Amino acid sequence: MTATLPALALALSLGAAPAPSPAAKPGDALAPLPASLSTRASAVEAVEAQLRTAEQGLRYVEAQFTERPEPSSADSQQKRFSEGELYSLLGDWPAASVLFYDLVSDPDFKSNPRYPEAVFYLADALYQQKNDIGARVYLRDVLSLPLPPQRYKEAVSRYLAVAGRLQQFEGIDAYVEKVRQLSGGVLAPDIAYVHARGTFKRADLSPEEHQQRSRALFAPLAQSPGRFRVQAVYHLGVLSVQAGDHPAAIAQFQRIVATGPDAVVSTGLPEPEAQRFRELARLSLGRLLYETGRYEEALDQYSQVPRESERFPESLLEVAWTYVRKQDFTQAKNATDILLLVAPQSQLAPEAQILQGHLLQKLRQYEEALETYDGVARAFAPARDKVDALLRVNQDPVAYFDNLLARNERSLDVSTLLPPLALQYASTQKEVAEAVRMVGDLDSGRQGAGEAKAIAERILEALDARGLEAFPELQEGYTRAEAVDTALTLVDQALVQAETGLVAEKLTPAEREKLLVAQGEREAQRRRFASLPTTSHELAARRQRMQARVDTVDRDAFRLGYELQSLHANAAAVRKWVEDTREERQADPAEEREFLVQLQAEIATLRDLQTELDRTRARLATERQSTDTSLEGESAIRARYAIALQQEHAMLHAGEARLSGEDTRVLLRMHAVRSRADVLRSRVAVARVALRARLEHRLKSIRDKVRAEQALLQGYEQEVASASGDARNLVGRIAYESFRRVRQQFYELVLKADTGTVDVAFSRTQDNAATIQKIAKEKSDALRALDAEFRDVLSTEGGD
Repeated sequence: MTATLPALALALSLGAAPAPSPAAKPGDALAPLPASLSTRASAVEAVEAQLRTAEQGLRYVEAQFTERPEPSSADSQQKRFSEGELYSLLGDWPAASVLFYDLVSDPDFKSNPRYPEAVFYLADALYQQKNDIGARVYLRDVLSLPLPPQRYKEAVSRYLAVAGRLQQFEGIDAYVEKVRQLSGGVLAPDIAYVHARGTFKRADLSPEEHQQRSRALFAPLAQSPGRFRVQAVYHLGVLSVQAGDHPAAIAQFQRIVATGPDAVVSTGLPEPEAQRFRELARLSLGRLLYETGRYEEALDQYSQVPRESERFPESLLEVAWTYVRKQDFTQAKNATDILLLVAPQSQLAPEAQILQGHLLQKLRQYEEALETYDGVARAFAPARDKVDALLRVNQDPVAYFDNLLARNERSLDVSTLLPPLALQYASTQKEVAEAVRMVGDLDSGRQGAGEAKAIAERILEALDARGLEAFPELQEGYTRAEAVDTALTLVDQALVQAETGLVAEKLTPAEREKLLVAQGEREAQRRRFASLPTTSHELAARRQRMQARVDTVDRDAFRLGYELQSLHANAAAVRKWVEDTREERQADPAEEREFLVQLQAEIATLRDLQTELDRTRARLATERQSTDTSLEGESAIRARYAIALQQEHAMLHAGEARLSGEDTRVLLRMHAVRSRADVLRSRVAVARVALRARLEHRLKSIRDKVRAEQALLQGYEQEVASASGDARNLVGRIAYESFRRVRQQFYELVLKADTGTVDVAFSRTQDNAATIQKIAKEKSDALRALDAEFRDVLSTEGGD
């Protein structure tokens, strides 16, 4: 290897090995370097500078990673609390609930002074996500803990709201009484309103007790100005309606819609909310005035419902019926015309059409009445027949729905079975909406438990397979330590090259031959050592290349997943078709069973493929998060190169004893540099051990937590599976009842239309009969008049 000492010094100062000349010959590598003593000394100085740089890097590793104490459990808890509090302020409730659940479930955190506040934040995050059951559990917990008065009031307010929605009121009186004491004997308006509204919704009270309690809670709010006054007055009006006291109810609703001194003034209530209560009050007032025969006043209230209001169609229908009561059929028909124009898709539209047919009949517009009735029948008769077929598909429709839902593992949305027209009627029914929401929650819970289980497994796999890569901070420290080790290897390389220039000419031919062999082995290792990334740019480029490869495979996996989902849907559709058309096909039972067995085998294969695909995508996700080459592989390459350098240095040792004068002093200086490098290498080893110890501690801590969560997840999965099974049966029954009610609703609409058609024919027949009778009477009267007029003539002729 040929190189001038100035070039060697420059290479050492840059921390890189000089590349061998392609034209170099084996014998040239050992030729003595024509360098002066000062040049050799400057080369050693360059190596020393390189060593100082490595030592500075090692000091940084020791100061920032190995000698800095690990964060204590209290510090980690405080950090998670602060992050959770920040997410709560930002409104990121899922993230906040995860962080606070982690804190609350930590046994060590229960003694922390901030534990009650963490439980409150967790309950509040669940409350904001409409997870009423979970929120109620943690709200009950937090209400038993020491809380500041204001925080306790907030917890009670949320607990009252949740209790009202769940209809579970155990213990609320004690909580409200404590809040009253904290507030100096008077409830804050927001808590008082939530308490009053919850009491108003209670179904476990007798009518008398319900009236008494609700009035006692709403009356103070209705008498004092504030943002809850309008709501309180409205609820008092509803309570009067329930009690049958219509005059009192009218007086309460008039306070809301009036503008005089007796009007209810809203303070702080948002205008959309105030407008909503005004519209409700007008509708309620109109109905009460209608019931008491004050039709003009009722029409006046209905007319003040804004056209853009969602209750405008409802007001139009009630306007029509008010005109019907007044026997003004033309105005009533005009109201139905407007309703059908502004809200043709409303559920009130068919009722308005039926009423319009009756009105047209009253107005003797029989052709238009028949067309209206026929339109209703044409729209709803096919949907009624489809629902009929759905209900008659099996001797036990509930079992049919249960079996269908049990096979449908991806979705429990029974509404997909209904025709589109029937869907809008079934989906708006409260019990179906609640059932679908409940099943959706259970499905999300089952999916979440499955995802959590998969995540736990992935975490354990990542901890076992990735080690340091799972902890970026430790990985950075370990990478810096490896960089120092690499720098020390480069120092060894520079020292060996400098020693070669100093000692090579003192070697015997045999020793030179051995040195050539050692240099050849070292050069082979050097090429692999030089291929390792040494800059941040090279590391980023390698990471980008590997991530691109992972993304390509992941796109293919996503496409395959979509195809598997399509095959799942096709299989479910085929099986449903086989069952629904069994009576029509009259197939051989043996052939059908064989076909179904084959179909089930295909479905099982699809499930296995989906499982394998999910596992593959999970591995891809792990690989995407960690696409750097393993540090252990780089360490092995560097270690082999260091061994080759040591062997080459051993070959040079024989010639060191033959040096003299200044050459010996330069060599001793090189040995001193090597000794310092060995000391630094020992410190690097100590840093590695410390980082590994920290790694093992963190791995054990996380493994213990993950395994504890896995044990909890197993219990959650069993509970969700049990609840999902019950829900399937429940939703099957609710679906059947909902479909039956929809069918009954459509049946009644079609029946009314058919009855209207018959009524039109009957009315037309009556009109024709009346016309015939009138004509016959007129004819008879005319004949009698003629007979009377010509009676004398006829009698005279008879006499003659």
